[in-house]
Amino acid sequence: MMDFVKPVPLTRERLPWGAWTWRHPVGRAVSGAVGLGSLALGVALGGAATWTFWPALLAPDSALFYDVAHAGPERGQLSPKAARLYNLLHHPMVPVAMIAVGAATFGQPLIVAGLAWGAHIGIDRALGYGFRLEDGRRC
Repeated sequence: MMDFVKPVPLTRERLPWGAWTWRHPVGRAVSGAVGLGSLALGVALGGAATWTFWPALLAPDSALFYDVAHAGPERGQLSPKAARLYNLLHHPMVPVAMIAVGAATFGQPLIVAGLAWGAHIGIDRALGYGFRLEDGRRC
């Protein structure tokens, strides 16, 4: 039988390798460039006229409304369940997978959605928003 490895809790001492993208000025600049480039390419491929653009641009922040009743005492603190969902929706592999599947299936709306999702993540990182800690606080 295989034992599954329990994921390491996200704490201030154990930030993910990508923490430089929102904690370092160069990381913020790169994230901003990626975000704006994704946004521009998404608009060029169909943008606001594509039905998937706006929902995908806003979807990563839907985790902010999940489990609101159990949010932490600090301003902006999410519940632990919402923090896990927030971290999942703000992981760069989500838009990468959307773009890859869209490219493999010639699905232009899925490619535009992936670019919009990636733009959201890149712009968030450029503004200093990164992953959430396990207790829902900002890193």
